[in-house]
Amino acid sequence: MNNNNSDMLFSDVYNNVLPFRDLILNISKVAKVIHQQGWAEANAGNISIRISDMLKPFIQQIGWYNSYPCQEWFLVSRTGSRFRNFSAEPENNLMLIGIDTEEHYFPEDAKPTSEWLCHRKLHNLNKNTNLSCILHTHPTEVIALSNTSFFQNCKKNSQRLNHCFSDALPEIKLFLPKGIAVADYAPPGSSKLAAVSYKSIKDKQALIWEKHGLLVLTESPDKALDLTEVINKAAKLWLIKGLEN
Repeated sequence: MNNNNSDMLFSDVYNNVLPFRDLILNISKVAKVIHQQGWAEANAGNISIRISDMLKPFIQQIGWYNSYPCQEWFLVSRTGSRFRNFSAEPENNLMLIGIDTEEHYFPEDAKPTSEWLCHRKLHNLNKNTNLSCILHTHPTEVIALSNTSFFQNCKKNSQRLNHCFSDALPEIKLFLPKGIAVADYAPPGSSKLAAVSYKSIKDKQALIWEKHGLLVLTESPDKALDLTEVINKAAKLWLIKGLEN
């Protein structure tokens, strides 16, 4: 496939695949809320969504499958993208990644979020599930909590964190019956962060990165925002409770 086709694919899919266009609109709405909450300052935060079932029929229809027989397709935020710009400029903040024996970027010169290695590892872990959306944000109270000695103790026993969160906000068990995982600190965007995330998350749908933020795995951007809101509310309530004691 030549570079012109690479540059055109995102806009072609957007213009011709209605579910993809609806997904972009949904991501834009969610990104706006996240930015308004202060959970994606500057170019913080990232998202990736597995869209193979949505995209492969279109790739075959336009005759590009023989050139790029990708079995997996992802919609991914670009490096340096800003959540506040998703609505006005989705094509400049998001990109497509096709994977066969290697990765192919659309547009070809676009670069995925620095956390893409971590996203890809977790997508591989959940490839046979309906958990197709991974969202990373910087919820204020979650990060504040992850800087406390309480969190340090919870790293050794995540059940303590989950007990305290459910004590502060009982509804959290309805959203996250398997609880929340925690991970040791690792530099953002590093292979170490990807490795500790893969090791720590297990069968859970949420992971707190020490001093960095929150990562959730769900079926859609809306549900990802649901989990982010609920977890941050629990963290906020627990911090308030601690101040009162």
